[in-house]
Order: sequence, then C-alpha cells, then structure tokens
Amino acid sequence: MTRRDEQRVATARRIVEAAVECLVAKGFAATSTVEVQRRAGVSRGALLHHFPTREQLFAAAVYRLVELNLEAMREELAAAPPELDAVGRGIWVMRRASTRPTFGAELELWGASRADQNLHAALGVAERAVRKDLYEMVDEIFGWEVSRAPNYQLLVELSVQLVRGLSITGLLYRSDRGTEPLVEQWTRVARLLLAQEPLTATTGPTSSKERG
Repeated sequence: MTRRDEQRVATARRIVEAAVECLVAKGFAATSTVEVQRRAGVSRGALLHHFPTREQLFAAAVYRLVELNLEAMREELAAAPPELDAVGRGIWVMRRASTRPTFGAELELWGASRADQNLHAALGVAERAVRKDLYEMVDEIFGWEVSRAPNYQLLVELSVQLVRGLSITGLLYRSDRGTEPLVEQWTRVARLLLAQEPLTATTGPTSSKERG
C-alpha cells in the first residue's frame, strides 16, 4: 500500500469515526453530513469522495458500531462475575453490552431506516457483512458446551430479541430500572429451554452453516 493509499484509508476512517461519535452524542436526527464533515476536519470534496451518498456513510457507521459493540461484549465477558454459570454469563454479557451508547445508536439507525428504503438497503448490506462475527462472539460468551445444546440457536435468538427490546424500553423511559428481574427470570427460563427436547427457531439464521 502506497502512502497515498494509507492517507485515503486514514481519511475514510476519520470520517466514519466522526459519524459514529455524532450518532452516539447527538442522535440520528442531528447527524448531518455537514456535522460529520466538521467533526472529521475534512473538506466537502473529501467526504463525498469517500461516501458519495448519506446512505453509504451511515452503512459504514453501522458497520463500525457493530465492531464497537463486539468489543463491548469482549470487555463485559472479561468483567463477568465468576460465580455465574455459562448461561447466566452469556445473558449477563449480552445485556450489559446492550446498555452501551453504541448499541443504542445502532438501534436508532435501524429505526430511522423504517421509512427510508435506500438507508434500509445500505444498512442491510453492512449488517450481513458482520453477522457471522456477531454470532461467533455470542458463541464465545456462552461457551462451547452451551453452544452445542439442541435449543441453543433458539436461546440466542430469543436473548437477542430480549436485549434489543429492553434497550428500546430504556430509551423510551430513559432508564433501565426494573428490567434486571426480567433478565434474571429469562436466565432461569433459558436454563430450562436448554434442557428440553429440540425446538425449532423461526426467526433469523444463526447456525454455523447458515452464518457462513
């Protein structure tokens, strides 16, 4: 890679980081391309060279947000209480990571795409690109033994939907107080689910074959 190529990569990275910072700090509505340009310290031409459309910029931002949320899961895994069993640890890590501002920013982008077909399509491409990494990280936090259980895929899908729902509830009421008992109850149900005969998950693809 030439020095010029390195400079291009560095500029694109700086623009994406500025977009992520703005999304986290100010929200989607206030994250204009002009504000991103200002935060990144680049010219309008440089911004448009790397991201010709607003949708491409936000797709790159959501890709980066997912990366940051994966890092958050690794950090929470390292900080998980040692007394938790594998199921409790996995759900605890997912819930803790979902309280990070970057997770809320990712959800907000998806919410904004509801009425924006171009944005939704761009985000979909970015999400599919990192889906495999996301579920591999989830496998890691639950551990090898749990991930081999017959109903593990269903457990993961339901856990993902739970933490997303709790995050939206927290945004609605600007507080996550009162949600922890629900997480504890789900953890108990999850243990029972893993002990049952195989059930069929009907939501999204999570198996190793489907992820690849």
